[in-house]
Amino acid sequence: MDSMMNFSLGITSSTENMTETEFDLNLLYEKYIPEKFLIPKIIKTILYAFGFPGNILACILWLQKPMLHSSGCYLAALAASDVLFLIMSLMYDLTLYWKVKVLEFPTICQLFPCMYLSVQYLSPLLTLAFTVERFISIRFPFKRRIYCNIKRAVCVILTLVAISLGVAGIQIYFWHYDYNLEKCVNRLEFVYLSEKWTWVTEFVMFMFVPVLILLFNILLVVTMRNSSRRAQELYGPMPPKQKTVTTKMLLVVSFVLIFTTIPVSIVYSLNDRFPLGDLSAIDNISNDVTWQRHLNFMLTQEIIYDIGMSHYACNFYLYLLIGKKFRLAIKKYFQKLSVMKLVDFKDRNSRSLRSSFTELRSMS
Repeated sequence: MDSMMNFSLGITSSTENMTETEFDLNLLYEKYIPEKFLIPKIIKTILYAFGFPGNILACILWLQKPMLHSSGCYLAALAASDVLFLIMSLMYDLTLYWKVKVLEFPTICQLFPCMYLSVQYLSPLLTLAFTVERFISIRFPFKRRIYCNIKRAVCVILTLVAISLGVAGIQIYFWHYDYNLEKCVNRLEFVYLSEKWTWVTEFVMFMFVPVLILLFNILLVVTMRNSSRRAQELYGPMPPKQKTVTTKMLLVVSFVLIFTTIPVSIVYSLNDRFPLGDLSAIDNISNDVTWQRHLNFMLTQEIIYDIGMSHYACNFYLYLLIGKKFRLAIKKYFQKLSVMKLVDFKDRNSRSLRSSFTELRSMS
């Protein structure tokens, strides 16, 4: 896979083609801004260490009763999507940063960008879906049973998966494996279409959708305050409900996605403002203002992107911090596992003793 391939979370506006020149440019980055490769190694290793176990455990718990409800379905799907993203991001990092040949194979070369982008698109779409679901639940409580149930949540999730795969599916035609270079490269005849399609789709997914999430969150907060005020006027002070806690947890997850995604999209939209310097001045990069601006921007872009990836790994820990019901579910789950292991251990010992006793009797 070419090292300059951009499957990042954010708007891509680069007009560069995937050629040997760009591979040399990547070597230039390694020489003049080695931090661009060192920083993601450190940050992403930490994210993988926390993200994989956290997301897997979150997915399991949201599918357990009594956590299995409409919002739980969205959060379980989000956790599963985040696991897939981390797996693919790890494959990409092994190729780019660790020089391990993972993606430079026929078929994988074409399927990888499709799958990698689709799981990125799925994260904001799922967040928008459960934000809208919470808004309907609070704003229209009498319609909750119609629109906020497990069956409808599963249908919405499957629809969003189909949309994500459909939007990213065209990437299969944009890439192909070059047997001469032994690399995955852009099809030259689709370079222009690829740039425009990627820019538009990423603008929608990583700018427009997060803004929609923000608007629905604002409406949700306003609705919650108005409902609470009316309830207090009618019935006096009331104890907090678990649904309110769940809604607050979902709001936090939504805002974390917004504040980690939008900065990445903004910085990627600025690519054209920091172009490459004169290629003939490569030997004098240290004194070339254009090259220095470009190198500084690329390093800043990498840092912001790595930090922006955090929402793929931190949701489980946000649930722990905010959701008392979630913490109790974890406690019960591990207690159940401990009991099952204890019972299994006793069964094995009992079978072993019976087997030994039988052998002794046969010998006597």
